[in-house]
Amino acid sequence: MHIHIFKLSIPFITDPPSDFLDQWSVQLYVKIEANDTVGWGETGVFGSGIIGAYSSILEDLVIPFLERFRGESPAETETVLEKVMLTAGNCGVVTGAISSIEMGLWDIKAKRLGTSLGDLLGGKIRERVPIYASFPRYRSQKDIVSTALKARERGFRMIKLHQPPSTALDALKEVREKVGYDLKVALDMNAPFDLHSAKKFVDGASKYEVEWIEEPIWPTDDYNSLEKLCEYSSVPIAAGENEYTINGFKRLLGTGISYVQPDIAKIGGVSKFLRILDLASSYSVKVAPHDRPDSSPLSLAYALQISSARSEISTIEYTISDFPHDLFRNLPEVFNGYATVPKGNGIGIEIIEDALKKYSYIQKLRLLAFSDLENRLKEKEQI
Repeated sequence: MHIHIFKLSIPFITDPPSDFLDQWSVQLYVKIEANDTVGWGETGVFGSGIIGAYSSILEDLVIPFLERFRGESPAETETVLEKVMLTAGNCGVVTGAISSIEMGLWDIKAKRLGTSLGDLLGGKIRERVPIYASFPRYRSQKDIVSTALKARERGFRMIKLHQPPSTALDALKEVREKVGYDLKVALDMNAPFDLHSAKKFVDGASKYEVEWIEEPIWPTDDYNSLEKLCEYSSVPIAAGENEYTINGFKRLLGTGISYVQPDIAKIGGVSKFLRILDLASSYSVKVAPHDRPDSSPLSLAYALQISSARSEISTIEYTISDFPHDLFRNLPEVFNGYATVPKGNGIGIEIIEDALKKYSYIQKLRLLAFSDLENRLKEKEQI
């Protein structure tokens, strides 16, 4: 087995441009060569694009270990990697690093059997999966409305806004007034509120027919406050993109949330994702997988394949940016609020390796736009 790491910067281009241009222009791919079969996986690079933290875990621990271990079964490898995690620290960066490896092994397994990942997981029950257009952050209400209108023209039936707490309700109101109520709208708040503030925000949002309010509570593992908010709120609550362990998801599901949002490129890969689907089903909670809506379709392809075989998944997060056709073949097609599941063996999507150099990683400071770190830095620079 040979494992190769690719640090990439696939640009996140939208019209109008967004505040997430730099933050969503960083990706980490892994290519696994096992005899004559190749599998691809993606590690979700979060935390302001600290790509070196993820790649060092792969280079210094995971890859050397797997090359000695020589295991190629995804299930067997997942068990072994869970033990490896204990030595590296059982945290999100570690599970994210492992995700790409585990995903690539599933891709290889399906290809060797001459089938798609969806068929490997029990057989496809659908060829199209519901999706929603996940917006980046915009600086003006005009940009939000114009993007919402474009999304509707492209066939999206639902959008999600990423505006800060100070303007989120104004943006929601503007969309309802200028676009209407035939387009579903969710709000991703990126964990800004204590319980009292979250209740006030829910009260303000409830009159606008919101599909869900995502991650309203800070810190994200304040399950007690989240449970109280779920009991109080007339608006469905969603969470889960910042959970990494099975026990964490159990505690989260026990709060009464309406939607759980695991991210396959953050939690450890396909096997754990399937376990979370089973867990969500036992709690009767809908699954709306988180997938960072940048310009990379790799982890998205895994979510689509799994969704083709599992009815628990109600909708998937989808980008409004175009995927680069010089880097990928057999991309999903979007129409009427659905994305097609890529056909072919494995995950279906093909990567054109000769084009990877064009998208080599660009090193720069990337501060998350939903924190106040960027403003603090600017203030320091002006002193």
